[in-house]
Amino acid sequence: MPVRLSGLSFFLPAYNEEENIQAMVERALEVLPRFADDLEIIVVDDGSRDRTREIAEELAARHPQVRVISHARNRGIAAAMRTGFDSCTRPFVFYTDGDLQFDTTDIARLIPAIHDADVVIGYRLKRRDPMRRLLIAWVYNRLIRLLFDVGWRDVDCAFKLFRREVFDRVPVSVVRSNGAVFFVELLLALRAGGARMREVGVPHYPRRAGRPKGALPHVILHAVWDLLALRIRLGRHARR
Repeated sequence: MPVRLSGLSFFLPAYNEEENIQAMVERALEVLPRFADDLEIIVVDDGSRDRTREIAEELAARHPQVRVISHARNRGIAAAMRTGFDSCTRPFVFYTDGDLQFDTTDIARLIPAIHDADVVIGYRLKRRDPMRRLLIAWVYNRLIRLLFDVGWRDVDCAFKLFRREVFDRVPVSVVRSNGAVFFVELLLALRAGGARMREVGVPHYPRRAGRPKGALPHVILHAVWDLLALRIRLGRHARR
């Protein structure tokens, strides 16, 4: 019997995921009540141009546990994450993407670790992405280790569990970075604030529908630039 949480907020940011969002939410409704006594599911629609918002709102109309928060325009992953974290109300916060590359059942791997931690960071045991994305991820994670002297294996793995109270000490609003670097700065801020962290391996699955957004050349270049800018900014702050 899995350990149960007193209350769980599960949120997923979604942008143009009409082919995945219904299956993702329905899977969460099926699985997560096994692990939490009190559950809310929040879909953050980041200005999708397809039927993502419409499908999510239809699900919310049928299921009281589901809420939809929509951005009027696409504001990017960092804005969607801020909206998600700020909207959670339960003692524990669970996050994953809306592309079905993770199975919510695998929260069972994270829950035991949260009892002596504030943040449980998933890392992909075997990343099921095209070779180009694997190479980009390898370089990106090693650049993070070099610049910030951290040992995290997979910073951007979209499978994480938090104690909500940790954001009382380190509000999400302290994170100034946008785009892919959002989670780097968030985890650095949480670490600086004394948050206890653990890493747990989780399975990763091939994307079955929709298109990935993170491997476009301009996104990659922007992420590298933002990493360097964050390193400079944190260095200046440390010298003050």
